[in-house]
Amino acid sequence: MEELLKKIVYTGVGITAFTVEKINEIVDKLVAEEKITSEEGKKIVDELVANTEAKKEEFEGQVKSLVEKFTSSMDFDFDKITSMFKGNDSEEVEILKARIEALEAQQAANAKESTSSESSEA
Repeated sequence: MEELLKKIVYTGVGITAFTVEKINEIVDKLVAEEKITSEEGKKIVDELVANTEAKKEEFEGQVKSLVEKFTSSMDFDFDKITSMFKGNDSEEVEILKARIEALEAQQAANAKESTSSESSEA
């Protein structure tokens, strides 16, 4: 979940950087065409960067809040889940493995019994 959050934030940062770059190009073009002064252009870019930074922090806070609400409502134990996928089997996993093996053995016995009863009927 943290990786997803990081990817979302990095995507936002990338989009922001791209937007600032494009705004700089537009401002430079306007300055070159003498439609605005370089001071006005600098002020526009500075305001955009400050506003974008504030919005980025607000967005990160909202995403973190949503993630925390989601994870707390789902009662996830990420350490336990992670250890299960890394091969560090917990006691519960061992119990489940034993139950699966018992069920598979029972199923095999039932299939064998079913096959032998069909053979004796023939």
